[in-house]
Amino acid sequence: MLWNILKKDFIKRKSINLILFLFIILATLFLCSSVNNIKVTSSALSYYVNKAKVPDINFITNTDKDRKEIETYLEKKKEEGTIERYARNHFIVLNSKDLKAERDGKTVEIADSRGSLYVSALDVDFVLAFDQKGNPLELKDNEIGLSHAFMKKNKLQLGDTLILKGEKLIITQEVKDAAFGSDIVGMTRFLVSENTFKKMEPSFQKLRLYYVDAHDPSIILKELKDISIPSIINIVEKGTYAMAYSFDMMTAALFIAIGICFILISLLVLRFTLVFTMEEQYQEIGILKVIGLRDLAIKKLYLMKYFVIVSIGACIGLMLSIPLSSVMIESVSENMLMESSEANFGINVLCAAGIVLLVLAFCYFCTRKLHKISAITAIRGGQSGERFHDDKCFSLSKCKHLPLPVYLGMHDIVTHVKRYAVLIITFCISFILITIPLNTVNTMRSDEMSKRFTLDPSSNIIVKQFEQDQKPVNITELKKDMDMFKERLNQKGYKAQMSAVPLYFIRYGKTDAFKHSYLSIQLVGDRTSYLEYEEGNAPELENEVAFSKKAMEDEGWVIGDQIIANINGVDRKMLISGVFSDYMQMGSSARLSPVINCDKETLFDYWNAQLYIDSDLSDAKLLSELQKAFPHQDFMNAQTFINQNIGGIQDALDQMLIPMTAMLCAVIMLITFLMEKLFIAREKGEIAMMKSIGIPYKTIRLWQLTRMVFVALCSMLIAIPLSYISNQFILKPIFAVMGAEVKIQVDALQAYGGYPGVLLIGIIIATLVATYQIKRIDIKEMNNLE
Repeated sequence: MLWNILKKDFIKRKSINLILFLFIILATLFLCSSVNNIKVTSSALSYYVNKAKVPDINFITNTDKDRKEIETYLEKKKEEGTIERYARNHFIVLNSKDLKAERDGKTVEIADSRGSLYVSALDVDFVLAFDQKGNPLELKDNEIGLSHAFMKKNKLQLGDTLILKGEKLIITQEVKDAAFGSDIVGMTRFLVSENTFKKMEPSFQKLRLYYVDAHDPSIILKELKDISIPSIINIVEKGTYAMAYSFDMMTAALFIAIGICFILISLLVLRFTLVFTMEEQYQEIGILKVIGLRDLAIKKLYLMKYFVIVSIGACIGLMLSIPLSSVMIESVSENMLMESSEANFGINVLCAAGIVLLVLAFCYFCTRKLHKISAITAIRGGQSGERFHDDKCFSLSKCKHLPLPVYLGMHDIVTHVKRYAVLIITFCISFILITIPLNTVNTMRSDEMSKRFTLDPSSNIIVKQFEQDQKPVNITELKKDMDMFKERLNQKGYKAQMSAVPLYFIRYGKTDAFKHSYLSIQLVGDRTSYLEYEEGNAPELENEVAFSKKAMEDEGWVIGDQIIANINGVDRKMLISGVFSDYMQMGSSARLSPVINCDKETLFDYWNAQLYIDSDLSDAKLLSELQKAFPHQDFMNAQTFINQNIGGIQDALDQMLIPMTAMLCAVIMLITFLMEKLFIAREKGEIAMMKSIGIPYKTIRLWQLTRMVFVALCSMLIAIPLSYISNQFILKPIFAVMGAEVKIQVDALQAYGGYPGVLLIGIIIATLVATYQIKRIDIKEMNNLE
């Protein structure tokens, strides 16, 4: 008997049951994949860094003159048990002009070789690299392995030949490199065999890297910073490597946020559907009570029905969640070694089981009112026939100028707020969801983001490197290269100004004995006053310096403190003039005055050279013309430069916007269709009565449409302040991970007009399709009206 009742119910309400079934699949799909990916991505960085044997501390020296002192110190600490192990290896320093690629006998210059380039051999048991399958990297003589990002940006393929200063090496591996694989590190490592490295070593300049694993890294880190060894130009902690992948994790974090929002939507719709289906079946419940069935027996009917729907839907969602998990982390796994999502299949099963139990709990919760309803009341549709309040707040006499569909739609929402609350919340989440990637992209394209990377938004063009055989080793050579390039621009008819951002590693401290090394930035050229400061002022005098907020907090310094800086090999007193926030060196850096002389300070690198060209051409056209005039240069705009240095996240989010909008639109149309079907099923009596008194079919449909549009518009208004809250608690922390807070940029027309407008159109279309069935409602349905 029970099976026959369920079978007839499935057939009678097949459309509602089917939509509910689809939402169970969606809820299971997103819950399983999101929870699985939360576990995978949260452990991915530590898993990757540990498997690659990234050291607790890594420090770089530019000469061998202090080698004995360094290794004596490390051996002493190893004997004391403070250090577990250490090792040393060399990096060959490359110039981008040393690089060429050869394919099919044709030599092509590398187009995108930004950042510092190095060659290394895997000759120590630290900073290991892996192939794309996660296996330890193996290279034969005259073979080379390149990172996936470098190969993708330069359109290189396995089998191509890379020419390093005349040395031909065959590209045989795409490499996953934990320590130097992230774009934001600013160092690209090419890997070769030990024999190949030894053959190349005499022809190139070298850096020396020391890797240290310690029982308590903080002790060694403090001692290394405190002892004065001039050749140490930089010290990097293990956590810094993990932070370098923060932008790579942004896409995964956004997918997780999207998955959680879809779970909320699915559960809200699920509860709404359950309540409505129970209320629609009040008459059947009354009959069952009359023939003697107890409340628990009636509840079992519904529990059995939804158990069948939920179990099948959860199983399908569980199977679909496995490939979705892999897709959601694909952009991150390109640069990282990650555990497979399938390895956590047990978590997916637990989530699916949790949804089954949750839905059954909903069913039981929604049927609790059966205890309070008598058989007669249930037969009358759950209505008692009495009114305990009137609708003075929205009476017809006060709204006589409103069209009938508009009045009815607004009246329904105002007088039944609780009924439409779930729908408003669901639409609201959908509208907020679309603003997350949109605001992320707009923030990345903003002028403020450019300044966080020490770029001038007013600059037309950025050129990474000048056409010189070698990189400048000091500021004097850099300025000379800048002047020569400006002269070449003038010869081509381009009157240009230029500024550049040289980078040094300079030691600062309160006393001579305790100086810590910080990446130090100095603006040189024609424009040197575009950077902003949170507190104080930019350093203007020779004895002034500014520090990032993170560096000030780490050192316990305040504006006005006098410190000692070792510049040009001489200790000199400096005054802290200001505090700033940026993304340089993970938010821990210093800024020098443009007028201070650093000609004897070794130039670690220069971040960029910015061109200011007064031209009637658009920036895009100017960029194209410059590229033709100087074919061997790599010109770009600020946004392209930023996007390259954060791993192409902007492009990934841009590509995600339209598919995500389409997916959201499809989901919200499905929700609207389901809700409208339930509304019509509940209001058959009222619709039949309206038909009987001559209200046209189009007017009735317009009433239903107006009501749904008002719900959507209310949701859009509520979503505006909530999206600002989501910016503060979702997006800001993601951007702040790299060491600097940034103001989230909102394009109001896009975020609150264009994209929500697309969703609104989807809601209107779904409502019109769902209300087509009103034509089939017969006047006899008035018998169901109380």
